[in-house]
Amino acid sequence: MSTASSGRDPSYCESYGRDLVTGAPVSPTEYKALNPQAKAIIKAAEYLPPHEPPSEEFPFQLITGRTLYHFHTRTKTGRAPQLQAAAPEVWVESSAADAEANGWAEGDVISVTTPRGEVTARLRISGIRDGVLFVPFHYGYWDTEGGDRPDGPGRAANELTLTDWDPASKQPIFKTAAAAAARIEESHGSPSAAPTTTASRPVGAGGVPPTAGGAVALADEQLEGQEAAR
Repeated sequence: MSTASSGRDPSYCESYGRDLVTGAPVSPTEYKALNPQAKAIIKAAEYLPPHEPPSEEFPFQLITGRTLYHFHTRTKTGRAPQLQAAAPEVWVESSAADAEANGWAEGDVISVTTPRGEVTARLRISGIRDGVLFVPFHYGYWDTEGGDRPDGPGRAANELTLTDWDPASKQPIFKTAAAAAARIEESHGSPSAAPTTTASRPVGAGGVPPTAGGAVALADEQLEGQEAAR
């Protein structure tokens, strides 16, 4: 295979990539200096601090992400009874040390706020790092009865994050923000519905029902010459 047909030769390329920090286009001369013929170009991205570090008003670092049992906004996984039962509603995670410092208990209703919005969810005390809160992004007001949020608590984690994006890829920064948290209701013994079989498993909290598929998730299999196996 010739270098031109490989797509890496400067004479073949239609564009030459972008600077990972500024997003500025790489010029043909800069690209040629990288000696790309028949070789992959590996760029080391410079570390950049969070765009919104914690502050006195917003002392926590909020991170958002996934749970094992759902995909994106649950348009498919929310239709599977076992997956929906495993993670039926939004939750917020904190470390045991942060929960103790604030007087929180498993299942307390916590208000998480950032400069952009608020999410209300039950607390799961997990093995997350101190100073960090986690909220899954699978939930929103669109999947509640009526589909309206103005008179109800927020559920959509992405409404808490920055309206900013990566200059090179244009990917939105939906993963982090500075946040504050406060208890608005005690649990009275009702734990969070977060899964117990993932990184969201409770730490030192008794009385949390284990996540299980239930009887409808079981199947009987008859093997020849053996009794039925489950």
